[in-house]
Amino acid sequence: MNTMFESGEYFVRIQNKGGHLKITIWDSRGDKLFSDILGPDPALQFWNRVESLTDQDVVADIQKRVVS
Repeated sequence: MNTMFESGEYFVRIQNKGGHLKITIWDSRGDKLFSDILGPDPALQFWNRVESLTDQDVVADIQKRVVS
């Protein structure tokens, strides 16, 4: 899975890196805010970090695409 999409004022890329999903998020100015591998543990910390840098809508948009 390699996809890029806009979520509110953020741009998100989901990449498959060696069987793991790497999530990268940029703001509307093109500044990279976040880039990390989504792992099984501690997933809650991962999502809390994404939400603290963006908002709940971005988290929901990413989760929708990752689960599908």
